[in-house]
Amino acid sequence: MLRRAVLVAVLGFMAWVGPGQAQSSDPSFRVVNNTPNVVNEVYASPTSERSWGQDRLGDQVIAPGANWIIRMPADGNCTFDIRIVYQGGTAEERRNVNTCAMTDLVLGQPGGPAPRTQRNQQQGSTQQGNPSFNLVNQSGRVIEEFYASPSSQQNWGPDRLGDDVVQQGATFAVRLPQGECNYDIRVVFAGGQSQERRNVNACSLTNYTVR
Repeated sequence: MLRRAVLVAVLGFMAWVGPGQAQSSDPSFRVVNNTPNVVNEVYASPTSERSWGQDRLGDQVIAPGANWIIRMPADGNCTFDIRIVYQGGTAEERRNVNTCAMTDLVLGQPGGPAPRTQRNQQQGSTQQGNPSFNLVNQSGRVIEEFYASPSSQQNWGPDRLGDDVVQQGATFAVRLPQGECNYDIRVVFAGGQSQERRNVNACSLTNYTVR
């Protein structure tokens, strides 16, 4: 009787904790590449942040037909913006994704968003598209600040690096809102020297290389 009572108690406890386990608070997910293209980079950034952060693949790539688990910190945040960059430079983005509620992010899924091409959508005379790009530092100097402001605005706006810097030879994903393509760009190096470019078509860029 005692063994039976213990077994009933254990089963009752398992039934009690089961639903809690089903409702995961872990934002990690698996990228499943069902496209014919190699995935070179994956970015997953909390929707509340303005930068894409680091490439979650590091030195890895995801070959066609393969998959890769993206490990995310279980800090209570579940809503992420995700950017996928394919070999050759095309990219796709998915916004406001509840990664705690999914196991797989399937690329090439029927009805899913297609990779971004280099062609820009036109709305009247204003180019519209996805202006996000990778900042590549080949200048031989540390980049301490980076500004990218729509050419229609009169001020530079926020430093897109935030608290980060871009070391020599490093890359930083600059996250810009969908819409206007023409940007003015300002780079500030360690020591205070700077360089500027005006009316850059950011929607046509995959990488913006500073030399």
